[in-house]
Amino acid sequence: MGGIEIPSDLGPYGHSDADVVIHALIDGMLGATALGDIGQWFPDTDDDYKGVDSAVLLAKVVEVFEQKNFVVAHVDITILTEKPKISPYATAMRENLAGLLGIGFD
Repeated sequence: MGGIEIPSDLGPYGHSDADVVIHALIDGMLGATALGDIGQWFPDTDDDYKGVDSAVLLAKVVEVFEQKNFVVAHVDITILTEKPKISPYATAMRENLAGLLGIGFD
């Protein structure tokens, strides 16, 4: 989640790597700028995206944002889960996502 491996007996299932945090971020970014949604940009019917690292998808969206002169200054993501526990990984996720977006992290 958030580009960070979290050890768990539970796991994601999806066409790409199923990183729900990065997918939600991509959907939020695309939706906020009226650019559609993740399914329109990276459909699960396209084998090019089968098993792809979600960070690669986010990089493509960041590239589109740069081309359109859109600026990401802040993002907010809420994760609701009891298992696995996320708090030990929250800082690493925040740092990773900030790096992928090219924004500061304090």
